[in-house]
Amino acid sequence: MRKRKAGMAAPPSAPPGASRGVKMVVENGNSLAVPFPEIRRDPLSGAWSILAVGRSRRPGAAPGSSGEPVCPFCPGNESLTPPEVWSTGRKGGPPDSPGWKIRVVPNLYPALMPEAGEKGWRRGGMVGLPARGDHEVIIHSPRHGLSLGEMEAREAAGLLGAWQARYRHFAAMPHVSYVQIIVNHKREAGASLEHPHTQVFALPLIPRAVLEELRRSGRPGGGCPVCAEVEEAAGDGRLVAEGGGWTALVPYAARAPFELRFAPLRHAPDFAAADRGDLRGLAKMLARSLGALSRLLGDPAYNLWLHSSPCDGKDYGYFHWHLEMIPRVVISAGFELATGMYLNVMDPAEAACQLRDAAG
Repeated sequence: MRKRKAGMAAPPSAPPGASRGVKMVVENGNSLAVPFPEIRRDPLSGAWSILAVGRSRRPGAAPGSSGEPVCPFCPGNESLTPPEVWSTGRKGGPPDSPGWKIRVVPNLYPALMPEAGEKGWRRGGMVGLPARGDHEVIIHSPRHGLSLGEMEAREAAGLLGAWQARYRHFAAMPHVSYVQIIVNHKREAGASLEHPHTQVFALPLIPRAVLEELRRSGRPGGGCPVCAEVEEAAGDGRLVAEGGGWTALVPYAARAPFELRFAPLRHAPDFAAADRGDLRGLAKMLARSLGALSRLLGDPAYNLWLHSSPCDGKDYGYFHWHLEMIPRVVISAGFELATGMYLNVMDPAEAACQLRDAAG
């Protein structure tokens, strides 16, 4: 049974950041005071943003910087990361030593912290709350250059198992409302380190993008939009691949060329409840589809993310969990920022046709 939460109390009146403390960290032998991150709501748009100034210290975060000279995610460099919290593959030997196949560590530059605090604040239109949560990194493989699209299906299934293990870990925490899993492939997609990895964010609120999907999925008499699109994509040429209980399609209103949506054919709301067969099917679909994308476009940068139902104890049976991927082949610019609309220069059916041909 999923957890139930007590109702949230109204945040006390206090100026933004008034209760914001600091965390002492050691970097290159020096002690640094890093402010706890906080979540702020824009009074005009209602959009939330996370203020995490400590992340400015990430490799490659500063303009003109080139990142780490030594990869902290490669075997033998385990001492360069925080102590691991989960791993597979090591046969003997202590934690934080070579021999692992998948390794999970806290993010050295977190956007959320478990000790950030609990009480929010409000002053006029300024509303905020501590960025209480967690931020982890799942290192895909000891191999520095092995991307998700190049993995064997067995390796990809193991990685998805790691996703699910960490997802379940955070979803069970009473202060976590949503668990967001993302992959930024290459620097052009936002990765500060080249070694392939996943990021896991345990959030104290449900993101607006997910709230909108929930709203549209839960309309009375509306039916499931994901189930409907799977059927429609098969009829209008937008289906890329299907098998193992999964489908890959180009969305009807794709935001960019070669955008992909991956969905289980069986309606299900929660990634945490997926069984091994579900994960094996998804692993094969990801390997096939991302491999086709790589062959077609020369291993482009992309962003991949999971959308599952929230973990706040409510019933979201009407939701259909899925993954989305957008390759960074065009640049989002002023129009997209100004309107929230996307300009796509490629017909979704044509993109699907090219991906099908590349998949073989």
